[in-house]
Amino acid sequence: MSAPGRAAGAALPAAPAVEPVEPVGGRDPRARRYARDIIGLHDRLSYRRLPAEFRGDPLSLVEDPHSALVTVTGRDSQFPSRYLKGLLGFRLAQYLRLNWISADAVHRTAAFHEALPHTPVENIHTVTLCARSGKIRGYVGLACSADTESLPLDSARRTPFPTEAAHGIDLLGRYARPGLGTHQAFEFKRFLRDQTMPRDEQYTRVPWHLMLGVGEALLGLGDGVRVVLGDAKEHVALRHLRLVGFDLHVVDGTSPRLSATDPMAPIYRQTVVAKPFAAPVPTDIGWYRDVVRSYLDGTSELASWQAVITTLAARRRQPGRSGPVRGGALR
Repeated sequence: MSAPGRAAGAALPAAPAVEPVEPVGGRDPRARRYARDIIGLHDRLSYRRLPAEFRGDPLSLVEDPHSALVTVTGRDSQFPSRYLKGLLGFRLAQYLRLNWISADAVHRTAAFHEALPHTPVENIHTVTLCARSGKIRGYVGLACSADTESLPLDSARRTPFPTEAAHGIDLLGRYARPGLGTHQAFEFKRFLRDQTMPRDEQYTRVPWHLMLGVGEALLGLGDGVRVVLGDAKEHVALRHLRLVGFDLHVVDGTSPRLSATDPMAPIYRQTVVAKPFAAPVPTDIGWYRDVVRSYLDGTSELASWQAVITTLAARRRQPGRSGPVRGGALR
């Protein structure tokens, strides 16, 4: 069995230097022991052959010999079943480490990965691997709507995305336009870096790999993805999203919560709570893609990450940078 994954919880939390975080959230000692076993299981897995066994052309493939990282992005069906379960298991293990999921619930359902997707539109996964060890170093997902048919963004019949339900708000109605439906909106999920990574060059590059994988996927999908949403912390994932061109509508002052019986309830019991956001896909996302990719592959004239960040931030400040998105303005 697998535990339900419901809250967005987009974040890229700081990792300890080497030692894993002890899961302490479970009241039952057996649940804490089970959580440690699940974390240990996923720590031992290698995904070195994933790029070779990927089905079809990936939405993005980023090979980075400078830091021995490789990032692949694709739809649910493009990942062989055992690899898809592994990605969902990495998500579960990282959330157990962070105490963002109930260890008691995971133990009670004997879960070793998050729920397999059964959705009307395929979800999108971006995973960053260490080319030497084959271990997962980072992950972010884009999850589709639960609506069986694509409905207008302001439809009273549409199913709220998990972020909207948790925060009690409507994030998409403001973007309603003719020809734009819920199957073209995707929610950021599980923006994560391996919590055991040392703070080295790989550690620095992982979030940029994830952003590049997502950016290239959005370019390739065109009108298939026109609006994104989720929740994230101000100085972590929100910062990265702004730097790669997203004009975020962020809602302050919400009080997110999930039912006490929801396995994901602990994610909203933190001192600093993620803020809900939504944004159209930038029209100039290709420019941001080129800046980040050229630095990762060593062809950029920029000499440091600080220079990259300065260049990206300067672009955002240019008047009239963003025009209408494909199929009509989203402003």
